[in-house]
Amino acid sequence: MRHELDAREYKLLLNPGRFLEAPPQSVADIFWDEHLKPLIRRLGPKNGNEPRHSGRFDKSAERIVRFWDTPYCELTRADLALRERLPVEDEASAGARPKITLKLRTPDLFVVAATDLPGSGRKFSTTFEEDIAPLEVDDPKPGKRSVVVPAKRSIRSRFARSTTQKVEWPTSSQTLADLSLMFPTVLDIITGSGARPVGETALISGPTIRELVYEGASVRLNAEIVGEFALTLWFFGSDHVRPTVAEISFKCTTVRGDMPGRAARRALDLFIGMQELGGWVNTEHSSKTSLALPKGYGRPVE
Repeated sequence: MRHELDAREYKLLLNPGRFLEAPPQSVADIFWDEHLKPLIRRLGPKNGNEPRHSGRFDKSAERIVRFWDTPYCELTRADLALRERLPVEDEASAGARPKITLKLRTPDLFVVAATDLPGSGRKFSTTFEEDIAPLEVDDPKPGKRSVVVPAKRSIRSRFARSTTQKVEWPTSSQTLADLSLMFPTVLDIITGSGARPVGETALISGPTIRELVYEGASVRLNAEIVGEFALTLWFFGSDHVRPTVAEISFKCTTVRGDMPGRAARRALDLFIGMQELGGWVNTEHSSKTSLALPKGYGRPVE
């Protein structure tokens, strides 16, 4: 398997309470104009004294999202995440085919690079990316709902191979055997983690999430590398007003697997600056996926 990264994505959880202060579009505009743009200006101008930022946040997608696992957390324990994603307008359609993504993500580049994760048939896409998040851990003290961060902000990297395909996905009956028909190597990956998967084991879903995504803003890190921002809000259950999760990210497509040093330094400086936006950063959780897993698999959502 090849080791060249397709992209690097920098992800930061935000305080969802900030999105109760005004309509989400207005908050997105404020966050871009008053916080992200000033951080980008600190990176210095492009050649010709032009700003590195461009665009603005426009709502580009609204989707239904669910994450799945077995009752024994076999996917999570094997560093796998299984996501179902469907456009909101297709939710009531009996024949709708959601996009199903299976992702293997670990801190070890070579483990991920050596893992084969094909889909079934010909119509699937696979990516190999680096996910970059703040260096932080959940507070281990009983009952604590916070994260612990170092005095000097830093990053942690995990490498991910993910495969996505549109398939029929009857939510009433799904098993590991069904999943292996869609992703032929999934049982081998689970076995490699030390588990003994049984094909008849049922898959169960976490909460139904309405996902609202704003895109359109970007930062140019050098002549070839552009960071594309996405502001994602998750609304759990029937509450479509108060988001439970908010995340800001920017993704940089590599150039033949490479990200030149100056572009990488600007991306790092920007991401460290984003972590220091007092009042905007989420200090309770370190992962949005853990909040979307079936009850008991991650931290509870209240």
